[in-house]
Amino acid sequence: MRRIRLALWIAIAAFFVVGPAIARWYTDWLWFAEVGYLRVFWVPFLSRVAMTLGVAAAVWLLAFVNLRSVLAALGSGRGRRWGWVLAAVAVLAGLSASSEWVAVQQFLHARPFGETDPLFSRDVGFYVFRLPVYRMLADGLFAWLVVITAAVAAGYGAAHGRLLLRGLWLAPMRVRAHLSVLLGAAVLARGWGFWLDAFDLLYSSRGPVLGAAFTDVHAVLPALRVLTVLFAACGLLLIANAWLRTVRLAIWTVALIVVAWAGGLVVYPGLVQALRVRPNELTAETPFIRHAIAGTLRGFGLDRVREREFQTAPLDAAAIARNRATVENVRLWDYRPLLRAYGQLQALRQYYAFSDVDIDRYTIGGAQRQVMLTAREMATGRMAPQARTWVNQHLVYTHGYGLVMSPVNRVSPEGMPEFLVKDIPPEAVPGLAISRPEIYFGELTTDYVIVNTNVRELDYPRGDENVYTRYQGKGGIRLGYLSRLALAYRFGDAKLLLSTDIGRDSRLLFARQITTRVGRIAPFLRYDRDPYLVLADGRLFWIIDAYTATDRFPYATRYGDVNYMRNSVKVVVDAYDGAVTFYQMIPDEPMARTLAAIFPDLFTPAAQMPPELAAHLRYPVDLFELQAQVYATFHMRDPQVFYNKEDVWAIPRELLGKEAVWVEPYYVTMRLAEGTAPEFVLMLPMVQAGRDNMIAWMAARNDQPHYGELIVYRFSKARVVFGPMQVEARIDQDPFISQQLTLWNQMGSQVIRGNLLVIPIEDGLLYVEPLFLQAERSQMPELKRVITASGPRIVMAPTLEAALAELFGGTPSAGPGPVVPGPVRPGPVPTGAPAEAGAEVRQMTDQALEAYRLAQERLRAGDMAGYGREIERLGRILEQLRALTRTR
Repeated sequence: MRRIRLALWIAIAAFFVVGPAIARWYTDWLWFAEVGYLRVFWVPFLSRVAMTLGVAAAVWLLAFVNLRSVLAALGSGRGRRWGWVLAAVAVLAGLSASSEWVAVQQFLHARPFGETDPLFSRDVGFYVFRLPVYRMLADGLFAWLVVITAAVAAGYGAAHGRLLLRGLWLAPMRVRAHLSVLLGAAVLARGWGFWLDAFDLLYSSRGPVLGAAFTDVHAVLPALRVLTVLFAACGLLLIANAWLRTVRLAIWTVALIVVAWAGGLVVYPGLVQALRVRPNELTAETPFIRHAIAGTLRGFGLDRVREREFQTAPLDAAAIARNRATVENVRLWDYRPLLRAYGQLQALRQYYAFSDVDIDRYTIGGAQRQVMLTAREMATGRMAPQARTWVNQHLVYTHGYGLVMSPVNRVSPEGMPEFLVKDIPPEAVPGLAISRPEIYFGELTTDYVIVNTNVRELDYPRGDENVYTRYQGKGGIRLGYLSRLALAYRFGDAKLLLSTDIGRDSRLLFARQITTRVGRIAPFLRYDRDPYLVLADGRLFWIIDAYTATDRFPYATRYGDVNYMRNSVKVVVDAYDGAVTFYQMIPDEPMARTLAAIFPDLFTPAAQMPPELAAHLRYPVDLFELQAQVYATFHMRDPQVFYNKEDVWAIPRELLGKEAVWVEPYYVTMRLAEGTAPEFVLMLPMVQAGRDNMIAWMAARNDQPHYGELIVYRFSKARVVFGPMQVEARIDQDPFISQQLTLWNQMGSQVIRGNLLVIPIEDGLLYVEPLFLQAERSQMPELKRVITASGPRIVMAPTLEAALAELFGGTPSAGPGPVVPGPVRPGPVPTGAPAEAGAEVRQMTDQALEAYRLAQERLRAGDMAGYGREIERLGRILEQLRALTRTR
């Protein structure tokens, strides 16, 4: 009966523990073979195995050698039982240590940074790659020696308890010698730790900035050096005591250690800080503040920022005309209402969904145009419950289809986006044709799917019918009997094993969500939050920005959990095949070079990226946002100014709807002072901390050959330059605009204020904010108005061109988008017009007054719909009147 029970428990363990573990390992191997990165599978696996075995053997040997005599004293049976416990503890220790395989591999393949720290003059690579492993070894050795010493002492106490109660000096000589050697080894290990603690001073938080401060260098560092020597001597004395065999020496040595530890690291530094530093903190800390400023700027790649003075000057119509490329690419569509509009207009079926909206630039009609686009992905979770069968979710509805693209600035007469790419099958303007619109790998593709089965696979819907397809890509794991069994184990899905629809040509695609996919291949990289879609050569690709980062860069302040970050890698994922390519963008970046040494086949040189993909590289928003936060403080390079926080900047706020939110970095097409042609730029305005006026703006260049260059334009402190919130306040205070906003909100519509963009044009600034209207019962926001401001003037008009014409007094040129009817600010009627023009003006004025009178009557009657129609008619009349008077 006992054997049957044991066999049953073994079978249960094999089915629920061993089986799934083997199935996961085997299917991981199949998956890495499919994506072409088998070396990336074997290196972590073998590294973990080696570390587990190595650490387990070391811990077991250390524990067994020291506990053997104790176990013998406790009795042979008890010793055998504890032997198994030691083995289990050693294996657990090895498994725990194996998670640090990346650090160990970086230690073994470390590449130099080529720059040294200012305190010890060691290469930065020592702190990033070497020191963490030394620290892990020292701390682990010390901890295990303490644990084993305590276990040995407890064991001897249990075996010789009566003698020890009468005094430690009555313990057997071999017991005292054994404990003395263990204590000596622990003290030596801690002495090594003190030597390493000196290097950790570069990350001290004692001073006004992160990094070694005055007290650290002049008090703690000497104390650590003394403690290192003292602990080495005391450790050797304790080990020697195994032969001297005197308890008194051991006691006095331990007492000396405790006193030196407390005095050297607590009392003495406290006195120096209180008596030497605090009365003269700025003078004492100035050189260390200078080190911290330089280290932080280097850590975040800000040491090469170029600063320029931005001499603000009034904008005029001539400047607008000279910068048509900028004006014609002003982003009017906010991505939030645009995403809702896409969903209403272009989802087309309930099982399609859009994840987010990306911004990019494409050559259309011979000119570079800024566009917004999104992928139409499969979302089976949105299907009716009765349609969410296993066959539908995994065999039929396998992929999304195509994309939607629209210019950033074009608006239809109904306030909707105008499309460059739309519908199913995709209809596109010349130059944007799509030959492979299927999306098997995307942002919403979380389920596994099986292709080339006996069930027809949906390609796309067409009217009342569907078009079906078979997968022709290279992705997926071929489904033989063994792989089906392992995958069924992995996903806990028996249907995968039992289905008769799966044939010999069937393939299973999993890890299709793109950030999950690339993260499985290279978990040691950090990834941007927002992958973006690219249409290149008729195919769809995803580009994900990947970063090498650490928190071990010396003398650099941490932001979040990093103090060093580089956009070293661009990851490209084919939306159809799932093929993943890691392009190394910075060839000499030390962390990427170290990873390339560990995984020789992982990275592809950036020069090998196809030109049609390279044309769409963008500077990543996540990195730019982080750099802006750092530069807001560390642009103050003078230690005294930095210490007193005299010129701290901040990221401004704006109104989004009715809520104040932080301004997000945004892409614009503009001509920088450094360039002669318009270029794609990521920018962010900055304001003074605690105030709303602008103090600077920061830009990252995106086009080759200047990709990645950072420029900061400073405004003169002698002038007040309006920041986003100040312009928002001016919009709210404008009688005409505020009246219209109130009116629309009372008419059963919600006014949505889009992003307020600050756009530098030559030496002036143009502020642009779109307004969207959304009915209470509708999810369809309509872009109805554009607000522009420059200098003291602020206007609202149906289109950007009309607003610019009114703002600068010029005639609107042929520009983006038709006029959207509606109320506009009345302008003056010029005098001196010919008689026939005067008659026409009087006629239109009468029509305007009639429309206004009828609108008031509808308002008093509570007919808000009729009131809205008359106001719209009034707007059209006034627009015609303004055009007439300006052409005369």
